[in-house]
Amino acid sequence: MGPIKLTWYHFLIPIVFLLFSPIMLLSFRPHVLPYMVAVPADEPSLMSPVAPVFARAPYFAVYDFQHSTAIFVANNFINSTHEAGLHVARLLVRERVGVVIAKNVGPEPFDHLMRRGVKVYGGLATNVQEALVKYRNGQLQQTGGPTGFSKTFPAK
Repeated sequence: MGPIKLTWYHFLIPIVFLLFSPIMLLSFRPHVLPYMVAVPADEPSLMSPVAPVFARAPYFAVYDFQHSTAIFVANNFINSTHEAGLHVARLLVRERVGVVIAKNVGPEPFDHLMRRGVKVYGGLATNVQEALVKYRNGQLQQTGGPTGFSKTFPAK
């Protein structure tokens, strides 16, 4: 065996790996914040009624308990014919929501939220503000599974 000859690509491969490894490590999973709470709403207001179906809610009230501020995110997937709940779940994860309070969450969005570390709470509330107060006071229970149904999976 003679000496090993190194060519240009022997040097290029480690350089490419070092350049792109930080990007790969940061892009795996967005970090959700446990104090960011989302509630599906019929209107962009804290006094709005809670929307009955998670994926078809016109707005989501995203309340930051750390700073006591609320933003309202419009649901652009409300009229989507395919996987609306999954798109909404991804939207809320991008907003860094750590808790969702909803009446009916289908299997696909529920699984997606749970895999991302988002907790789903169910409970009856007349408006968004009441749902947030009940959550803060510990009056809501975390759901153990989907509470709604989808076109793909029948209701249990």
